[in-house]
Amino acid sequence: MAVPTVEMIPVSDLAASYRGVVLDVFGVIHDGVSAFPGVRAALGQLQKRGIKTCLLSNSPRRADEVAKRLDAMGIGRDLYQGLITSGELTYQALNDFFEFPAGSSYFHIGPMELAGLTSGLPMNASRSLDTADFVLATGWPEDETLTGKLLPACLARRLPMICANPDLEVFIGDKKVICAGALARDYEMLGGRVISYGKPFQAAYLKALGVLCLSPEQTLAIGDSIATDIVGGQRAGLDTALVLTGVHKNCLTPAGGVDHFMLLELFRQHDVEPDFVLPSLGWPSRARR
Repeated sequence: MAVPTVEMIPVSDLAASYRGVVLDVFGVIHDGVSAFPGVRAALGQLQKRGIKTCLLSNSPRRADEVAKRLDAMGIGRDLYQGLITSGELTYQALNDFFEFPAGSSYFHIGPMELAGLTSGLPMNASRSLDTADFVLATGWPEDETLTGKLLPACLARRLPMICANPDLEVFIGDKKVICAGALARDYEMLGGRVISYGKPFQAAYLKALGVLCLSPEQTLAIGDSIATDIVGGQRAGLDTALVLTGVHKNCLTPAGGVDHFMLLELFRQHDVEPDFVLPSLGWPSRARR
């Protein structure tokens, strides 16, 4: 039986075909700890060629906080035209009174460091589900033993869940971290109502295209997750490129090749296939002219 192949190409080979890029952050620009090699040069080359870049992240943090983290990694704001986060989209939605899901009191599920997402809004954090109007999910519960009890309790009170990060998982360094998207998926499976902001939902891409002032046909979506970046980009009408430095990095072999069977099985499971597969966002030295 012939071994199926998936051609991998560098981002430099794609640059001339697009006027803009919608670019993921976690797993593409950095691993949660430091920037990947060659990324700063790649972003600089895109700017040099007049290719506008909008960063679109499923981080449950405000955009300015993510920008400061990128600054600390050497990814300055001069390297992109805009930065949109699912946390910022959630904040803006909650700031519009007509989009309040039920009221102004919420129960937060997620790491304590993300509990300040609503800071500045006329909302109150409740310590009990009994007094909450809705649930705000920013991540997986820090006390994992509570997970099996929290969701049925939320459902019993018919509390809607606001998901500020639709990602299922990310890697921070070599550690896999379960995200709020997994919690939202489980709640929906129980019959709960979930309102999510970010990728793969079209509103996030429309906002990014608005920042770039470009049409979907002029823009390439690059990300590391098939479930969010590739599915979302294609739903919005963009060409898509999957980067193998994030959640699907296990598709790379120790020698730097690609496990074609594993990658094609992922495409089959999600019933979607990216237009391109990139080994990383790095820009080859030979292409820096």
